[in-house]
Amino acid sequence: MASSTKDLKRVLTRGNLMSMAVGQIIGAGVMVMSISALQMTGRSVNIAFVVASILTVIGAIPTIFYGSIVRLRGGTYSQAALFCGEKFAGFYIITYIFSNMSLAMYATGFTSYFVSLFPGTAGKETLISGVVLTLFFILNFVGTEWMAKIQDIMFYVLIAALVLFTAFGIPRVEWSGYFGNELFGRPLFENGISGLLQAASFLTFATGGATIIVNFSAEAVSPQKDIPFVVIVSTVGVAVLYAFMATCIGGILPPDQVIAAGNLAVIAETIMPRSLYYVFVIGGAMFALGTTLNASIGWVTKPILQAVEDGWFPAWLGKLSKFKTPWVLQLLFYIVNMAAIFLGLDVSTLGKMVLVIGNVVGIVLVAGVMRLPKLFPEQWEKSPFHVSNGVFNTLMILGMAVLVMQAYMNLQDLATWVIFFNIGMFIFSLVYSYLMTKSGKVHMTVSYDLD
Repeated sequence: MASSTKDLKRVLTRGNLMSMAVGQIIGAGVMVMSISALQMTGRSVNIAFVVASILTVIGAIPTIFYGSIVRLRGGTYSQAALFCGEKFAGFYIITYIFSNMSLAMYATGFTSYFVSLFPGTAGKETLISGVVLTLFFILNFVGTEWMAKIQDIMFYVLIAALVLFTAFGIPRVEWSGYFGNELFGRPLFENGISGLLQAASFLTFATGGATIIVNFSAEAVSPQKDIPFVVIVSTVGVAVLYAFMATCIGGILPPDQVIAAGNLAVIAETIMPRSLYYVFVIGGAMFALGTTLNASIGWVTKPILQAVEDGWFPAWLGKLSKFKTPWVLQLLFYIVNMAAIFLGLDVSTLGKMVLVIGNVVGIVLVAGVMRLPKLFPEQWEKSPFHVSNGVFNTLMILGMAVLVMQAYMNLQDLATWVIFFNIGMFIFSLVYSYLMTKSGKVHMTVSYDLD
């Protein structure tokens, strides 16, 4: 008999959810993706971050609306089931699993900064990444409460480190030529408006991430009040911080030097005293990746747990430990990601391989949320985010437009084989959903609460 998402402990407060959301946003984003964005658009990377944050908030509006009404115990899977139907839920959970097989990239990213800080550990990257991954899985195994406490500590240190970077960096920015076309012999918009838009679309993955806390709904104390608040505040707050950091990234050292380094440590070493440089690398870079890894391990299993309860997968996968954590699912994710580390796989590619399907699924999910006023008319009327039908539909369409733009931009750089892999996964997910529905093994349960 599979365990139920009803059995999970409701212990996560607004503060816990905030540290989860911010930890999820500040990960590979500003530490790694900002370098790629610098290549795309040059010093206007700060403008790209602002545009990306606006797009991210628009894309998060559906989550804010439904999050103010229902507790989705299975997170995004429950969203798919509730708003889009049984067959789509089966299709969704397969694509979800494949798109979340790359947790190891956060551990390897953590290790890259660790080695830059302690050069004597070079050559032991695989072992260090394995130890880091193991420690965070153990932390999540012993319970959500402990995981949340450690996340909160890392969150405060992380924010302090990034503020330090910004405080030391802003006075060192070459302001006299920053918004011109001569600084470092480079134009402000490296590749014109198209480069800016490409970078902004790319950076939506750096400014996004807050909406994943819907996957903690089953464990949240008051998700209808806390999730919308946290999504808005964390996204806007981090976006402001990112814009200042991006100004430092583009305006202190020549872009080629930063791009060659591949991380922000080279800038931090230039602007900070040695002691604070260590604080930034450990508390900023390493904790950014650590908080993302910790939060990801915490939420990644919850939609699958609900899918197990509904019969899409064998019941034994849904077993809970004495700490009320889905230990079997955690173990499977641990084994897959540990294998990726020790086999030297390009783990960042795993998540990208179903990127287009992810965008398509996101568009369908938003379209499904347009049924919200009809499904829950009384609750919608009482929602603090209630708007007229016209405004509601307009915002939903804008949310879908953002996802369409992301899908288009993502397609530009995908290899042909990756596109075909997406098509193959699309077909496989459809067939799996159809066969499981016909088998009679799937019995959808109500996985949302209104209180």
